[in-house]
Amino acid sequence: MKQPPQTDAASLREAIDSAPSRTLNRQLVEFLRPALPLSRYPLRTAAAGQWLARAGERLTQLPIVESGRLELLVHVGDQGRQVIPVTFEAGELALSSALFGVEPIDMDLVVGADLAARWVPIGDIERCLLQSRDMLVLMVRMLAQRLREVQARELGWLQRGVHDRVRAVLQRIARDTRPRADGRVMIEVTHEHLAARCGLSRPKLSQELKLMEHAGMLKLHRGAIEFVDPAYLARPD
Repeated sequence: MKQPPQTDAASLREAIDSAPSRTLNRQLVEFLRPALPLSRYPLRTAAAGQWLARAGERLTQLPIVESGRLELLVHVGDQGRQVIPVTFEAGELALSSALFGVEPIDMDLVVGADLAARWVPIGDIERCLLQSRDMLVLMVRMLAQRLREVQARELGWLQRGVHDRVRAVLQRIARDTRPRADGRVMIEVTHEHLAARCGLSRPKLSQELKLMEHAGMLKLHRGAIEFVDPAYLARPD
């Protein structure tokens, strides 16, 4: 295993103190690329909507996203009904304190947009981290920053009503969906998956989708949702 590159400690601390967790995550991956090296791990693909891991399972490998998007669904609130999604995009390691360990995970890992990722054994990552103090510091700072971000999002999410939750999740999905040849914007998603992402029961989700359809915002198809109001899609979360 190659030795990881060293950095100036003062410059590293200055950079990570002001950086969001996504930036820190990508910096960590850049450390890992030459140290592992990542090219020896097979590139695996998965389609949008596919569940890669569910709460209660154990993970021995973690994915480094090369393209697409992963979502980590953190269940909070009464009976775990509220879901706070944490996204991982190209250049990031799907890493959280709940994923990095030997205990069963307490969250779901699902593909948000068609994914290509390299799955790296956790043991390999640990050995690499133990060889570099800079990487250990970077990982701790990244996890701490992500925790602060998730707590802030959790507070805001729990204060949202049903309509705002559903609209926010649909917008995130639609932004990664290309219009079809006929110009229509449609997403393929099950009510079960959408309800989990919104932190709602299926009956509440179905009721809200019907209200939105009645208002002319969307059309419901079997296993798919069509957006018919561009102005509605353009509204901010």
